[in-house]
Formats: sequence, C-alpha cells, structure tokens
Amino acid sequence: MLGLEEIIGLEVISSDARVVGTVEGVGVDLLQWKVPALSVGLRRGVEDLAGIKKRPFSVEKVYMRTQDLEAISDTVIMKLPLSSVGETIYQEQETVTPAGSLMGMRVILRNARYIGMVDNMLFDPAGDWSVPYLQVKPDRSTVEELNMSRSFMTSPLVPVRTADIRAIGDMVMMGIDMGELKESLRNRGAPSGGPPPPPPGPPQEERWEPPEQYRDQYRQGP
Repeated sequence: MLGLEEIIGLEVISSDARVVGTVEGVGVDLLQWKVPALSVGLRRGVEDLAGIKKRPFSVEKVYMRTQDLEAISDTVIMKLPLSSVGETIYQEQETVTPAGSLMGMRVILRNARYIGMVDNMLFDPAGDWSVPYLQVKPDRSTVEELNMSRSFMTSPLVPVRTADIRAIGDMVMMGIDMGELKESLRNRGAPSGGPPPPPPGPPQEERWEPPEQYRDQYRQGP
C-alpha cells in the first residue's frame, strides 16, 4: 500500500531505460475507487512521441495508464519502450479526479458530525490500483473520542474506508456514524499516530554462574 507522498516525484522510466518524465499527481476514479492513471510531467523531447504540442517555458503533462506500468519502487518502470509512450496516454481524462483536489476536504459522518480533514490517500499498485482508504487528520475532539495517542511532533491519522463514503462534493460525506467508525478501526487495528517503536536491542549475554556448592568460594576469592 502506498500513499501519495511515496509516488509523487518519482521518475518514470521506459522499458528501454529512457527517462520519460516525473510523476506529478494521481488520477482517481471516484466511482470505482481505483487509480487508472498517473499525471506525468514529460521530459523535454518526449512531447512529440506522446503526440503533445510543445509550449515554450512549460512542462507538458499527460495522464499515463497505470495498466502500462510494470513496477514501482524508487522509480516507476513502464512496460513499453520510449517510442511507444503515446500508447500509454489515458484517453478518458474526464472520468478521473486529481487526488490532490481531495486533500484538505472536510469529512463529516452520517449524523453531521465533523471529524477532520483528508490528509492522504492509500492505494495498492501491486494489485488492481484500488483505493481502499483515505487518511483523515482528526480534530481534537475526535482524537479524544477515539482514544488515539497524540504527541507534540506527530498527529494521528484515521483511515476511513472508501466503501463507507456516501458522497463527495464540497466535502466528504460518510455513510457511517461514530460507533461504526470505531468498529471499523477495531477490526483493522487502530493507528497509534505516534512514531513506530524502536527496534529491539542486541540480545543480552547470559552471565555465567558457578555451581551452587562452589558459589561461596567464588564470592570470597582465593
């Protein structure tokens, strides 16, 4: 599972090891809650291959189909060579919403209770690019009601299931109430919001002890 910050800024590389451009955004199908395309800022010279007219002093952007991507880690690798980049263009751009437009939206529950603002989106590039969760930065009262930990340096994030979203307009309207939200967090494992625990230290060496009948001699010394 990846968040937006883990993919935006990655270079897109063709199958013949040529730099195509840089990921600048994520396109979301809000009906299916999937990521059918990534917004890619094209490298200079690639515009012609993509069938895009070049404009001076600007970076041309295209939506690239996620089905044409082979792997994502430190870079994004395409299945096709640079000469075929035009074949990866997502044509149904009107069906996708930039994920960035969701960030900062207010989130309310079914009973009109405000719980916070959208802070991130989690999606699964290893599977079918589904978007199972939005991460919400909760307000103080929600943090207290959910009994979440909070520190000076970090704020907790609440994962809300996209399957529980009723509508999206000027805000995100959930189809669940606070009780159902608590239940979904219990089933998933409530996030702590704090830093992960430190790794375990090195194993402690066992201290040698003499047999019981000789312990007094060892304590007294020679």
